[in-house]
Amino acid sequence: MLEKIEHYKERIAELSKELEKAPEIQTLVNELLEDLSHSTKQNHALRRTILKSSSKESRMSTKLRDALYE
Repeated sequence: MLEKIEHYKERIAELSKELEKAPEIQTLVNELLEDLSHSTKQNHALRRTILKSSSKESRMSTKLRDALYE
């Protein structure tokens, strides 16, 4: 996803002369790009949280399984 964001930034830079003619569009594009970056960071943080919680669950079941086998 970070590659896509960089690609978008490059495309926006290429269109900067045209965007200067319409500052409200440039502002909107910059806000959208910033929101996209923020959402991507949140997505990665949530994925890490989910992976951590799922790994804890698997350890619990392993401990339980070991206790049952004893």
